[in-house]
Amino acid sequence: MKLPVTFESTVTSSNRVTIPTWLTFIDSGDLLEGYVQLIDKDDSYPFSKKLSSSRHITVGHIKPFISSKVLPSRLRITIEKVHKPVSEGLDFNLVGYKEANGGYTMNFSTIKPEASTQFHLDTFTENFVNIYFEDENKAVNKFLEPFYLDDVKMWVKPVFLPLFDEMGAKVPVVLFMVFSQDYYQKFNDNTVKIDTLIQRLTNWIFDIHDFNISTLSRLSSQLQLILEKQKEPEYLDMMSILSLPPLQREIVLVVLKEHRNGGIPIDSLTSQVRASKQNVENELDELVKCGILRKFEDEKTTIIDSLWIL
Repeated sequence: MKLPVTFESTVTSSNRVTIPTWLTFIDSGDLLEGYVQLIDKDDSYPFSKKLSSSRHITVGHIKPFISSKVLPSRLRITIEKVHKPVSEGLDFNLVGYKEANGGYTMNFSTIKPEASTQFHLDTFTENFVNIYFEDENKAVNKFLEPFYLDDVKMWVKPVFLPLFDEMGAKVPVVLFMVFSQDYYQKFNDNTVKIDTLIQRLTNWIFDIHDFNISTLSRLSSQLQLILEKQKEPEYLDMMSILSLPPLQREIVLVVLKEHRNGGIPIDSLTSQVRASKQNVENELDELVKCGILRKFEDEKTTIIDSLWIL
């Protein structure tokens, strides 16, 4: 989405207007610059306001210029600039986009992108998704062509993942790896390791609900470890799994089998491995701590699932 943007908004009794939620790149604390207009007038009144936590900005400063000295019920707002705190020394950022409420929005970022960067990512995602749904074959590469953002001197490598929604339809999500020039070179030097990691994630993830903060935070940490130390996660093949202590091995094998079902309730797992719940929970804590399994709540039921290092 590009600036400037214009919208109409209702004026509250405290002389405030609300910034629409569809302006996803604007967050509380951002400094907004633009102008206010009466709906039926051409006169414009500039403003420079900080957005509150409730997405409001005050517009009472234009009252002295109105003959009645009373603000109308609705105003036209145009935002021309958005100023965000700049993260110094940003070298790598992972940003995720997925469908929400009929549109595509950013659902994760390691570090909040600068406004200009997010404009580019918003626009790229919108264009990509439109092309995806217009293409009957829906044949796209996992890694898309990188592009360079000259205004912030950063490289962007998009990654496409087709996932399934609640209705069983295949829908796209998009990951962006954002690099400084130095880290983009590190990415190029480690493409095999990064491709292996993304491929394992692709094989593991099939439900759009798993494209969440927890998953992407773990992926971001693993990517940073590859970029900074050239160190991959410790992947476990079948030989490694069979070398685990007996109860851990049995737990992992059962959970692996249940992954395509979205995991297994802890009570069912305990029943299948025929061990006490306390012993199972102790081993699970260790496996979760090592990043081999994950534990989450679903409708007040504890679910155990594998992770992509298996």
